[in-house]
Amino acid sequence: MPVKVLVADENLDVQELVNDILLINLKDVTVDRALNVEGLRTRLASVEHSYSLIVAASTLVDSNGNSALRIIRREFPEYISKTVALEDAHGEARAAAGNADIPVLTKPFSLDEFGECIAKICPH
Repeated sequence: MPVKVLVADENLDVQELVNDILLINLKDVTVDRALNVEGLRTRLASVEHSYSLIVAASTLVDSNGNSALRIIRREFPEYISKTVALEDAHGEARAAAGNADIPVLTKPFSLDEFGECIAKICPH
């Protein structure tokens, strides 16, 4: 059964990097992408989708200033345990994540760091 992953980041280069790392770490993976919070909401709300892993950039915010992580926490709590946050070096994701139930990877992260993080969520 394929592992279904949603990568939400406005940076296409980061999306490609995450996609490549997922292909290295998981045998059978399908990756959906969202470039903004609206796309993230749409995909998570869809009854067609059930994700094993969400990789969300901490920099994604909606028009009200709510981060992708805050939206997942409030609107899609069933995905909290399946979410990994990506943050820039200045560290806004740790505060947005709320507490330790969402792992945070700081860019630049290594292949090993990412692999260890997703292995805890999606054992393969």
